[in-house]
Amino acid sequence: KENMVILMLFIFIFTCQKRITERKILKMKGTELVLKALKDKGVKYVFGYTGGAIMPIFDEMEKQKCFEFIMSRHEQGAAFMAQGISRASVGTSHPRTGVCMATSGPGAMNLVTGIADAIMDSVPLLAITGQVPTGVIATDAFQESDVVGVMMPLTKQTYMPLKVEEIEETIHESMYVALTGRGGPVIVDIPKDIQLQETDSTYQFDPNAYEPDLPGFFYSPVPDRNLIRSAVGLINRSERPIILCGHGVVTSNAGQNLQKFAEKARIPIAFTLHGLSAIPVDHPLSLGMVGMHGTVEANRALLNTDLIISFGMRFDDRVTGNLEVFGSDAAVIHVEIDPSEIDKNVKTSVALNADTGEVLNLLARDPEIVAKPRRIWFEQIEVYRSEIGEALQREIDSGVGRKGKLLMKSIVTKLSDLTGGKDIIVSDVGQHQMILARFYNFQTPNSWFTSGGAGTMGCSLPMAVGVKLARPGERVWSISGDGGFQMNIQELGAIMEHKIDVKILLLNNGYLGMVRQWQTLFYDGRYAGTPMKNPDFGAIAGAYGIPYLKVTDMDKVADAIKAAGEHQGAFMVECLCDPSEIILPMVPAGGGIADMIVSK
Repeated sequence: KENMVILMLFIFIFTCQKRITERKILKMKGTELVLKALKDKGVKYVFGYTGGAIMPIFDEMEKQKCFEFIMSRHEQGAAFMAQGISRASVGTSHPRTGVCMATSGPGAMNLVTGIADAIMDSVPLLAITGQVPTGVIATDAFQESDVVGVMMPLTKQTYMPLKVEEIEETIHESMYVALTGRGGPVIVDIPKDIQLQETDSTYQFDPNAYEPDLPGFFYSPVPDRNLIRSAVGLINRSERPIILCGHGVVTSNAGQNLQKFAEKARIPIAFTLHGLSAIPVDHPLSLGMVGMHGTVEANRALLNTDLIISFGMRFDDRVTGNLEVFGSDAAVIHVEIDPSEIDKNVKTSVALNADTGEVLNLLARDPEIVAKPRRIWFEQIEVYRSEIGEALQREIDSGVGRKGKLLMKSIVTKLSDLTGGKDIIVSDVGQHQMILARFYNFQTPNSWFTSGGAGTMGCSLPMAVGVKLARPGERVWSISGDGGFQMNIQELGAIMEHKIDVKILLLNNGYLGMVRQWQTLFYDGRYAGTPMKNPDFGAIAGAYGIPYLKVTDMDKVADAIKAAGEHQGAFMVECLCDPSEIILPMVPAGGGIADMIVSK
């Protein structure tokens, strides 16, 4: 009996210890749930900057060492790094959603510009911010800002989990929202005390079985077959059609089907800024970029078309100019995943609210598409193409402008020739951006990254970091003017620390070049606030251990580009450029495409 009692007591103690152990295993802190959810979603890189309210999550990351953490030198840089990895991984074997983190108050507010940029350019991105503890929210606590209130109009969705049990599901739902339909940023703002809370022993969440419950979140990727037939009818009847290739073609990885469809139907293609690199830009049907600084042939064709077929674009003002006169004599087929964009700016004849990739897959194989030669239309386009072609070529061949300073057009053309148009280009914003869009001969799918809708100066350097991490086997160029480069110059620190192989081409004209061009054309040459006195960029590169070359002679440009391209690691080339250079054509603000300026 005594042995039996001892045995029963032993079993009872063992069972109790087992249950206690199970409870400990099941209990998880909010910080652990954040990282578990990110791991379940396949996140590899996290970009950010720590601080008081986000410190518990950073501490847990350090314990687990489950991600490659890239410390930006400013939170805005982290947002653009996250953008870069999201944008560049589209169509690869490992598509990733960029994740950035920041603390409360000023940390979260420094993310705003990068997040506003992401919503304008439809870039999926997850921002996780720390918030002050729930007990002091709305008391003007130290480093408190209303992150949800500020971010609400700038994101697809904002979240603030107020229970630890909500964290894991919130992360999964936020990733779903960011990626589904038209991509965009989401933010999860987590109070510090919620990060430190523990779940109880009843907590369960199965990421594999999870399905988001989102009333009102409507997403229809499949096109209506009757509307497809209506679109095909318009295409077959058209004599002067034009395709507008937008960012949606790139993000849906539909470039090949766009090319098949255009070749089958014999329709020329013009590209929005973000549509570039969907197909090779020197394809016989390509008209180049359309819009404010588009090619003459693209803009004249758009002005005289009888049918606009737009894929994955939103008819923004830089494409259309004055909406009152845009496409007034043309039918419009609009293929767009976001229903809010249809009929918003331009009235459509056939609206296909569906995934651009799905529609192009059908059109590329549609047996009812008629292959019309459209000889008269293409002959007219060649006339448009020749309008300023020779003058442009003479300018590029000269290589220099006033006082022997280098022309950006010539440098970009040389870069394009030397790389065969195959390298990845990450452009900042301004005059050089438009020159790159016009004169780099993009050959690689999804190889052009920049800030479009928001036009954020300073985007290039940090964005290039994310792009390189997404595509490590390809050469990446960060190309900036002297103004934009200095807005996020501190990210040279991240490049140095993590030995990120980004080639930096600095086109230095001593001015804010695009604003100066407007001042030249529309403000009687009064250069208010545009001249820049710059530092010694070579000394700055040297301080970060980055090799550097300065180029003042066009004959030395090719050697400098080759040296940068062949070097293993980051390299900076600075070219001293002519501040009086302008990029034409240009549609003046408020004008229509017919008002395009083609000569000085």
